[in-house]
Amino acid sequence: MKKIYSIVLVALATLMFSSCVKDFLDIQPRGKEVPAKIEHYEGMLSHTVFSSLQTLSYPHEGDELCGDASTMNRLLSIEKDCGLNAFKYEKAVYTDNLVSNEWNKCYSAIYTYNFVADNVMDSEGGTEQHKKELRDEARMRRAYSLFTASLFFSPAYNEATAATDLSIPIVTKADVTASGLTRNTVKEVYDFIIKEMTESVNDLPDKYNVLRVYSAAGWYMLGRVYWYKGDYANALAALRTSLEKANSINGVGLLNFRSMSVNAKGYYASFVAPEKSSETLSTMYYTASSLTSATGIPYHYLKPEYAAKYVAGDLRKNLITEYTAGTGLYRPVTRAYTNLGGELPELYMMLAECEARVGSFDNAVTLMEDYRKTRFADDASAAVPAEAKADKNSLVKFILMERVLEYPARGASVIDMKRLWNDPVVADRKAQMTHPIYEAGAVTETFSLADISDLTWKIPSTVMSFHSDWQNN
Repeated sequence: MKKIYSIVLVALATLMFSSCVKDFLDIQPRGKEVPAKIEHYEGMLSHTVFSSLQTLSYPHEGDELCGDASTMNRLLSIEKDCGLNAFKYEKAVYTDNLVSNEWNKCYSAIYTYNFVADNVMDSEGGTEQHKKELRDEARMRRAYSLFTASLFFSPAYNEATAATDLSIPIVTKADVTASGLTRNTVKEVYDFIIKEMTESVNDLPDKYNVLRVYSAAGWYMLGRVYWYKGDYANALAALRTSLEKANSINGVGLLNFRSMSVNAKGYYASFVAPEKSSETLSTMYYTASSLTSATGIPYHYLKPEYAAKYVAGDLRKNLITEYTAGTGLYRPVTRAYTNLGGELPELYMMLAECEARVGSFDNAVTLMEDYRKTRFADDASAAVPAEAKADKNSLVKFILMERVLEYPARGASVIDMKRLWNDPVVADRKAQMTHPIYEAGAVTETFSLADISDLTWKIPSTVMSFHSDWQNN
């Protein structure tokens, strides 16, 4: 079996050992020399190269999206084919020699986390407790990077088939020459991730650093894994702990949209960067090029029926703007990233969903209203509508749509539809997994999701070229 790490990963591995901290830069590697001091490992875990996933393709698959006559040309020329492939619901998003950040960035980070986990306990300086904190942070981040990559290249967890469904390789050694690697099953991947996280999360410190994984962020990540898996009871416990810890951190809290100003065109022209936002628990984000070009020309739009879901008083509508007056097609313009590392709005909504499913219905409503009070012009309009409180399923459906309105064109809808495809709460949205193309107000072409398996992408050819014996998706 040949290497899982591509040439890109080898280059990034070199970067990891050459750009951690200043005194480490002066070390001249020879043979099998490794970093010696604990601050070297601190530098590895603090490097910003691991906090950004750069441009990702999966947000182009959201059921809230549509296009116009120029959408395909813009996605083809600017997104280098992969954006267009995702928008068309192609299973092979990364064809030919296209590099996937969803794969490469996650596995390059895993390389470094493996190195830290394996070696930090033998480093010079620091206390044993400090070394354990770094080791367990590396284990937590390794597990979460594996989970993140699995979102795209692995089926969602299904108890009936998880033991045979193929996922992605579990890599636990920092060795670019490793052989004998195979694709693990979905069950093996989730068992590994949860074991790593549950064994590590209690040793994470309570200090706050958005570039690192501290306690509140660690519990968020564990809760998110359980939530995506459909284990809502365990997700509920972890997410409650995350919110409790986040609420105890000075300076962490939901942004109040009521205090934010719009520009002359009626939308928020800028948005605080994730590493500076009070809503950020930990940074693992992608940048704006997935949404709109540097000149403001959109790659795609919100469907008119989705844009209409921003009701009176909803300040989140200032995240979008009508591109051409009278068309009803709105483009996303604000919050130029989606942060997979951990944000308070998503924490509130994941926790509310878990409360609605297996916790307290009233707690779910309270969480949503606490969140919505920061997004609506007044408390009255922020109240959860009566129809959403009719029963558990109605409330869960409401929460899922709130995620789309908070993160338009950011991929939240893709993750939800993939994890919940067989859940009755999304039955009415399956038919909406389409991307109509508008011209002069009429639909001229429509791309549709043929099967939920098409949201499990083929492993990129740049990776498969090293592993011709792997079975691809």
